[in-house]
Amino acid sequence: MKCRIIPTVFSHNKREFYERLSKLTKIANSLQIDIMDGKFVPAKSVSLQQIPSLKKYRNSFEAHLMVKNPSKYIKSLKNKGFKKIIFHINADDNVKVIAEARKNKMKVFLALNPEDKIEESCYLFQLVDGILLMGVHPGREHQKLINSTFSKVREIRKIDDKLDIQIDGGVNPSNASRLYVSGANILNTGSFVSDSENPKKALAELKRIAK
Repeated sequence: MKCRIIPTVFSHNKREFYERLSKLTKIANSLQIDIMDGKFVPAKSVSLQQIPSLKKYRNSFEAHLMVKNPSKYIKSLKNKGFKKIIFHINADDNVKVIAEARKNKMKVFLALNPEDKIEESCYLFQLVDGILLMGVHPGREHQKLINSTFSKVREIRKIDDKLDIQIDGGVNPSNASRLYVSGANILNTGSFVSDSENPKKALAELKRIAK
């Protein structure tokens, strides 16, 4: 599988959101926008109402829902222009969230935190388009990739050799290649690109290494 790199728009306020959105839409075809409600994770992002219509952009957008009851967000996300949602296991009725995403013709990925066990979620693998493994504990930037992420990628890849496996958190040039070799084919990048003096160059570096 080819490895894709997707920058993340992680923000705590409207100013930070628009700064990062403006910067990243210029250098990447696909972007992830993190939405946090301050309940599922301690941090809180811009609200869904503060996110503009994304249909005017040529980019493809996915929403990482670090929220309780993600099924409530899906229709609004579709109307905003999102094409894919990522929800965390047990944040809602899992099958309900997947059904709502399908109803709105959106791709759906299941997110697993570092403490979530693969064997407790593998019954859902056939119902989703992919799995997102958190390489860190969700809700904060500038964290180091948890080493068990590599073995979890390999474990999922043994279960399904065609399922998309996405990694979010702690991805940088020192581990991108190893994540890809382990079986991941989508890597999110947050602060490594968005905080770089030259985001375009930083993104190109990750793409080169991940090959």
